[in-house]
Amino acid sequence: MFGKKIAASAIMLFALTSAVAFADDTTLKASDAKVREEAQKFVVDFVGQAYKPYYTLNTIDSDISEYSVKDNVLTARVNISLSKTLKAKSVDEIPYVKGMKGQSAALKQTNAISAMETEQVISDRLKDLSEYIGTATEQNDSFRLTAKVVNGVIDNQSAKLEFLNYMDWIPAAHFIPETEETMMKHGQKDLLEAVTTNRAYTVRSAVQPQAAFTYNRIAARDYANKYTSTVTGSPYYDTSKWNKNYKFHTESGGVDCANYVSQAMYAGGIPTDSTWKPESIAWVNTGRNISNGLEDYMVRTKKYFYKTTKATTPAGGFISALDYSHVMFVVANDTVTMQYSAHTNDKLKASFANFSDSKFEFFYINSAYLQ
Repeated sequence: MFGKKIAASAIMLFALTSAVAFADDTTLKASDAKVREEAQKFVVDFVGQAYKPYYTLNTIDSDISEYSVKDNVLTARVNISLSKTLKAKSVDEIPYVKGMKGQSAALKQTNAISAMETEQVISDRLKDLSEYIGTATEQNDSFRLTAKVVNGVIDNQSAKLEFLNYMDWIPAAHFIPETEETMMKHGQKDLLEAVTTNRAYTVRSAVQPQAAFTYNRIAARDYANKYTSTVTGSPYYDTSKWNKNYKFHTESGGVDCANYVSQAMYAGGIPTDSTWKPESIAWVNTGRNISNGLEDYMVRTKKYFYKTTKATTPAGGFISALDYSHVMFVVANDTVTMQYSAHTNDKLKASFANFSDSKFEFFYINSAYLQ
């Protein structure tokens, strides 16, 4: 947990984009405690307001790992650590589930899809989501605040707030959960796609024998959370938290992401073979910039995982970045917020923003392998 605790009830949302010009009338030192405190409060208030419709914030802590004031312009990296609980008292109150059930009822009336198929998909999803009802979830994120400082005080009107979506600083608006209506639409759309995927997989499995294993996605998730941490400063990884039974890949500033995700998958029960084993290309390389990497093996060669959407990727799945060679392991997804853990940069239970899917792909284990 971070050092400075601020009450979660303070939830004001400040203007993020407007700019106002002020005279250069004050000079601050980087040790100015008042400005630091204001920067932390700005971010804590923003997070509280963003999450208010869907979560009860049990605790929220903050600290600053980077801070500077130059020409009366503040730049601060504010890191938050929080505990949150869904306000929904049952899975049926989750907007995404409302969308799925509404779509299911409509399909049954038209006989477009059998009741058995839709009920199986919904039942599987409700099972995944039930673990979040009444259960506190921890989360760690980073924000970058830029603002003018006037007479020793942050000028909120000139403030610009960004969110660290893994390695990309993006507008903080993407951190805010989608509206209930949008989440319901995702549920409607994903029900149709899930049934189609299950049908195709059933046909394929009838002619292609399945591997003799089951995948325990919770064991994989727990492994992922055990062997990483939240690191907010250079070199952005901490090998003391890594599993010492595997080789560390810290070359080139740290390239351990696929090695770490492979370890989590193995902990979940996916068996090694002559192609996918520790230190093989399929184990330690993402496959984004080279053939026969982790994604190739899991998705196209073995077909253990299939491409899905953000909302339909529970804990136990993984995220692949398209703009650079990187994979992350999904450790929570209540359909309001997705969270992931990763190596180099090390992340523990960080949220994945509502950002363009065109920059990322999401993968989840085929249902035939689920425990």
